[in-house]
Amino acid sequence: MSLLLNRPDPVTAAVEKRLAVVTNWSLFASFGMCFVLSGFSASDWGLGLLGYGLLVLGFVGHLIINYVFETGFSPGEIALGLVLFGVCALCFIGSALFNPRFGPQSLGLGLAGFAALGSCFVFYLVIRYGMRGTWVLVHTLRHR
Repeated sequence: MSLLLNRPDPVTAAVEKRLAVVTNWSLFASFGMCFVLSGFSASDWGLGLLGYGLLVLGFVGHLIINYVFETGFSPGEIALGLVLFGVCALCFIGSALFNPRFGPQSLGLGLAGFAALGSCFVFYLVIRYGMRGTWVLVHTLRHR
């Protein structure tokens, strides 16, 4: 069942979906990253976790947009997500190794962020493929 009553042509639907995704991430990612960076600079768990919560809300909003427009993640969205994850991981590792002010509180906050990202990935797989489908997907990838 389509949530769109009057289905626009595919080009218009693609533009509307792209606009919705950009608007969603412009709101949640900008404020989320501001709170995450404030949490790291002030060694404040509350600010950092609020930022990660906003990033998770942005991901959930993206899932809702995909559901409304009856699409999945585009290859460009997947590539962008993987590149951003890699850059964040390299920056975190570099900061942990070379920044003398990077203390245990920052380390815990960074690991909490990666745990939030990992849980979003598992959450997406379970929503998209179901529990059994996710298990089969992971199991077949392991034996290739």
